[in-house]
Amino acid sequence: MKIIRKGESGLEACEDAFKRLIEGSPVVSQHVGLDASKLTAGVVSVEAGFDRGYLKKARKTHQSLLAKIEAYRIGLPGITTSKSDAETVRQTLGKLNAIKSDLVLACQQRDRVLTQNLQLCERVRELEIEIAEIKNGFQQTLKPFFGCHR
Repeated sequence: MKIIRKGESGLEACEDAFKRLIEGSPVVSQHVGLDASKLTAGVVSVEAGFDRGYLKKARKTHQSLLAKIEAYRIGLPGITTSKSDAETVRQTLGKLNAIKSDLVLACQQRDRVLTQNLQLCERVRELEIEIAEIKNGFQQTLKPFFGCHR
């Protein structure tokens, strides 16, 4: 079951297989959910429709792909397909825009609540002054009635 398209070399088939494995959409059912540490040249070869020994270090044309596979396997950054990079960037930008809109909304709510709190503080201050004035006026009017003067 080789998955080579017309005019495609075995190396190109292996590169396509590597991309499918990275993206998580392999053709071979055994490779579904494969851990990155288990991704080897043999797995890529089988995914491309060849036997496990198709990719060889001795073949100069295979060395680039073998290096990518090894780098991906040990987790070096920057070894992904451009399609998955673009998808990752798109998803990250979407999340960033959602966070920005949440931040704007939170800032607006904070400002509204702060304004209300300042207005309430000012009103409390006014009422305290009014209460003090009433107390003073009430005490002055009560003194003569209680015989506090001697």
